[in-house]
Amino acid sequence: MTHTSPERTQYKQELRRELGVLGNVTLCVAAITPAVVVFAIVPILFNLTGTGAFWVLMIGGLLGAAMAFSWAELGSAYPIAGGDYTIVSRTLGRAFGFISLVLTGPVQAFLIPAVVALAIAGYLNSVLSMDARIVGAVVIAIGVIISIIGVKFTARAVGFLLAFEIAVVAFIAVLGFISTQRGPEVLLVPTVFDPDTQVAGPLSFGMLIAGVAVAAFAYNGFQGALLFSEETKGNPRAVAKSVFLALLVAVVTAIVPVAAGLMGAIDLAEFTNSANPWGLLVEGFGSPVFATVVNLGIALSIMNGVIALVPYFSRVLYSSGRDNVWPKFISAPLSKVHPRMETPWVASVVVGVGSIILILAFDVDAMATVIGAVVSVEFVLISVSAIVSRVRHPGIRRAYRMPLWPIIPAFSALFALFILTQQTVSDLMIVGIILVLAVVYWALYLRPRGATHLRMLDPVFGDTPEGQSPSRS
Repeated sequence: MTHTSPERTQYKQELRRELGVLGNVTLCVAAITPAVVVFAIVPILFNLTGTGAFWVLMIGGLLGAAMAFSWAELGSAYPIAGGDYTIVSRTLGRAFGFISLVLTGPVQAFLIPAVVALAIAGYLNSVLSMDARIVGAVVIAIGVIISIIGVKFTARAVGFLLAFEIAVVAFIAVLGFISTQRGPEVLLVPTVFDPDTQVAGPLSFGMLIAGVAVAAFAYNGFQGALLFSEETKGNPRAVAKSVFLALLVAVVTAIVPVAAGLMGAIDLAEFTNSANPWGLLVEGFGSPVFATVVNLGIALSIMNGVIALVPYFSRVLYSSGRDNVWPKFISAPLSKVHPRMETPWVASVVVGVGSIILILAFDVDAMATVIGAVVSVEFVLISVSAIVSRVRHPGIRRAYRMPLWPIIPAFSALFALFILTQQTVSDLMIVGIILVLAVVYWALYLRPRGATHLRMLDPVFGDTPEGQSPSRS
């Protein structure tokens, strides 16, 4: 049975606790990046599912809501900067916890910022031709610097850009609604158009589910509220509230512009099959200058996502170093906190350097599809943890308890498993190799050092009086 250390010791509060719920939500929504969802992922959904993209995003939001209940309860019970792996370790065992760490740490921490950063250059090319890899690397470097300065400053900078980002998304939605070509009935019947003949046909169930997997990746990030739990003021219930609010903003900012685009597109077949459907919508207003300004706004919006992703993932790596997961020469630097800024500066640099290396040395676009399978596995681990946690640790204090337990986490676990079965064989093989390597590392390195490595100390429950004493488990 997994339990906290015999000494009942707590983690030392090293990160500066200065985030409110709004600051936490801001960082989470920015990490989700509404601009990336709308301008980079939605075009893929249009190509894949046609007008069914609307329903795909709705179903993805339903899965996200089911997952939000699990993350809200677990995050308020285990308010630790490491997020998922710290929860899975305490509920399913440290072997599964390490698997979760590998998936949410090195794999996503390097790959996702790189994928998002590369999307910027596509919109900048309408103004001037630039090497996408160089642009991406520079943006990630900026994100590292801002992340180190301080979490409150980061939240403010990201919040300012997020307001601009949402304004750009809202502006695109307004363009769609004011140029309406058809009524909302277009949203009701999922239809795809053959890219060669433009002939309309019904969306198949298989393609619908494949689209939901993409949507699940699009919304991924709202659980980031857990990563900033050691920097969020007040009771851990604030972490649960942040999870729900971040998901709500993510779903609304995706569904509204999609509905507007489908209703406002001049040629629905051309719009849903285009690599840049929003460009077609903007071009419909006939001004090249107008289109250029919009593209610059989109590029700046996407940059905000990269800036938010660096502190998001650096908390996972920082926590892994503090838990002594890696050999000492790796764990010790990762756990370092800047003496004045009180931020995990080494972990931030590692996220940036790893992402930049991926951008400059590898075909990131070809690697991006594996993220859907990675996210699905993580959904299963968290859903099962939400069930097991109450059974294994019934006495632990929970600032938030989900309704309809265990129905909701059982539903999300089965849904995620089904989505996993719809992934490509190559992506499943890659994830399988990652899992095997994680298990081998656990068996050969971590398990023999169980007394000193992958430590699971008690969390500090916010900055309220009740949070200052070690918890029961």
